[in-house]
Amino acid sequence: MATNALVESTDYPAGGNPEERVWRYLQYPYYLGLFARRVVAAEGISNHVKEKLCHACLQVNLHLEEGQEPGPGLFMLTAWLGTHSLLTRRDYLGLRRGIIWLPRLTSNYEEHEEYLIPACRGIFTNFKISREESIEIILMVLTAKEAIGARGRPIFDFLMSLDALNKTLKREVCNIVVENAIPFPRGEYEHPLECNSQEQDRLSIRFLPGSVRRRAVVWLARLGGDPMDLLKKLLKPGTVRGYGGDHVASGALDLLDEQWENIEEQTRLALLAKAADLPDTSVRKRAYILGEKYMGMEFLEQSLDDKAKSLREWARERLERREVEGPPSIEQLQAELEEEIEE
Repeated sequence: MATNALVESTDYPAGGNPEERVWRYLQYPYYLGLFARRVVAAEGISNHVKEKLCHACLQVNLHLEEGQEPGPGLFMLTAWLGTHSLLTRRDYLGLRRGIIWLPRLTSNYEEHEEYLIPACRGIFTNFKISREESIEIILMVLTAKEAIGARGRPIFDFLMSLDALNKTLKREVCNIVVENAIPFPRGEYEHPLECNSQEQDRLSIRFLPGSVRRRAVVWLARLGGDPMDLLKKLLKPGTVRGYGGDHVASGALDLLDEQWENIEEQTRLALLAKAADLPDTSVRKRAYILGEKYMGMEFLEQSLDDKAKSLREWARERLERREVEGPPSIEQLQAELEEEIEE
């Protein structure tokens, strides 16, 4: 099984003494991780063996030497242990360090969603970690693009719904996510555990997914934030600058959509008008679609005078299509509103 795992996933050489070579390769975390993934997924192997191997693969990351890569399957192994209520603090520490040292620009470490959610559940239910550690590991997971791929939003939704995390902690995470494209700025973030200069450098170039920043706006209101305060702040030009600002503003439009019936007519129209005047073309387009959803063609016609030629052309084509096909369904407009912005 070990040989097959290495042959299928690496340039593992053939020939020589296979048994000796396999054991030599398994001394390295990367190859050990490849083997562990195969064992955990296999039938007919005892849980005791799987448990020992999962612990070993996660905890070996605590001893990574310079230039070594963590083993793949970080979340798969964490999920298996978590599902069986076997995760320990040392496993969490190994996962944390493995996430920090994920190699960049590779898909070798990307994992299926079926492991990501159970792994996150296990971290916060199998043993106790401090508030600061909880916030840090959440942000680390959300910025671990090489492992989670484009699945930041479902992970974030799960964590914000998890009873094991209290509302105050969730709100703090949401505030960090909304306000910071990079949650671990070099020399500014106070890590609860030791983080050397190399590790800080690696973390300081990781961005939060735009879809997560967008979603965090809605969650802030759901967790007790004042929707009107959020809308007035986030639909104000220049409030959120830099990378992902359009995602945050789109999150404010999602919140306006969710709170539409709870806001006075004049106020919501004023907020919509502010959104339609923001600098980002993608946000203005979404504002026009939201206006069409609630007020029909009359609001959409305003987009014919938009400052961007691309939006004016989009509006003209859209209105012409409406004349031929008639108004779209609410479901169609909602699907457009929920489309992700390209990152």
